[in-house]
Amino acid sequence: MSLFWKILAAFMIAMTVTLVGSVYVSFRLANQAFDQVNVEGRDRIIEEAAAALAHGGERELKEWLYKNPRPAPGTVLLVTNERGDELLGRAMPSELRRLLMTRPFRRPTVPPNLRPMQLTPHLVGPNNEEYRLMFARAPVTFLGILMWPGTQVAVISIALLAVAATSLLLARYLSSPIVRLQKASRALAAGALDTRVGRPFDRRKDEVGTLARDFDAMAERIQALVTDKETLLRDVSHELRSPLARIRMALALAQRRADQAAQPDLARIEREAEKLDELVGHVMTLSRLRTATAPRRDVVHLDSLVGEVVDDARFERPEVKLDYSPSGDVQVLGDPAGLKSAVENVVRNALIYSDPKQPIEVRLENGADQAIVRVLDHGPGVPPEDLARIFEPFYRTDKSRDHAHGGQGIGLAITARVMELHAGSVEARNRDGGGLEVILKLPVREKDAPSQRL
Repeated sequence: MSLFWKILAAFMIAMTVTLVGSVYVSFRLANQAFDQVNVEGRDRIIEEAAAALAHGGERELKEWLYKNPRPAPGTVLLVTNERGDELLGRAMPSELRRLLMTRPFRRPTVPPNLRPMQLTPHLVGPNNEEYRLMFARAPVTFLGILMWPGTQVAVISIALLAVAATSLLLARYLSSPIVRLQKASRALAAGALDTRVGRPFDRRKDEVGTLARDFDAMAERIQALVTDKETLLRDVSHELRSPLARIRMALALAQRRADQAAQPDLARIEREAEKLDELVGHVMTLSRLRTATAPRRDVVHLDSLVGEVVDDARFERPEVKLDYSPSGDVQVLGDPAGLKSAVENVVRNALIYSDPKQPIEVRLENGADQAIVRVLDHGPGVPPEDLARIFEPFYRTDKSRDHAHGGQGIGLAITARVMELHAGSVEARNRDGGGLEVILKLPVREKDAPSQRL
């Protein structure tokens, strides 16, 4: 259960118990027996009712009751006949019903010198029919719909609605900054270094506001550190290009002047210089991609692009069989150079580690909303615990894809970053029959989507 629902449930339970208890106590107090004797203006009310009854009988008494719904402030006069029916058909409060049941309607025979106090006065009409007068509290109405204390269900229902609304507002007030912090932390962990909690949470004066400001300060510091590191790495890589170029020029001159015995050593130096130059290029590419926020959005025919990568790989490694299975015209929006580099890195990775006697399969699938490129090799595979980490920069496994193959551990990191910039994904998994399958997924281009460069 999320924190929001926990807070909401806690508030609702606590406030419901409190309000229902308060309503119950209020009704118990309201339903206490009404003092039939000490009613304000009691004698006057009785005299007016008696005069109406004597003048026009029960009909005149009803008219007087209609005209005087509250003969005294906060008081209602209820009149019953000998059958116990209220003349105006009004509901009898429970305490008055109990009073009618406990006190007989006909007065018992008493000594002539005894005058007991009558809690409920009696009036006798012209036809000798007796009427009983009872006083009750007048119901308090709110907007003409709520009567107190008559409709208990309505009062409790409104109380529960108030509890639910108040609990919902309190729960949202307490949980919304935590949810915002959770989203911000996930975005920061995903690489969005410009993520901030921001307003209005960082303007609060409580502990939540302090936490939001601390998070933003931490995010700014992390962004500064990462940016400085990427800038330093890019600058160093760029500065290495100049001495590398001079080394290769000097090496070419040395190869011309050296005798035949020195050529193997010079050739080895040339190969290592090429590897170093390639590594510098990959580092610069990765640094540029990691600081980029969005790629170009040109229309890219993915089937042709993957076909070019496969043709280049066949030219470089004619001894390896590459099977390419396209799936018609597949169009995506993105950077053609970046996408080609991403696919090329995966194919080259398969060329390095796959069994040269086994074919490498490259498949292009066109789904409903995404294009899928699959590269399947017959190499040693990757330990399950390392499948996700092979897309990290400079990470190489020791058990299956070791340093003997000469990889720098940057190519797949470039692929992962390109996929991320294009709102796609990359995944690696071991095949059942041996080898590795790398899956690239990209959203396909909508037919009416315009191409643009960002």
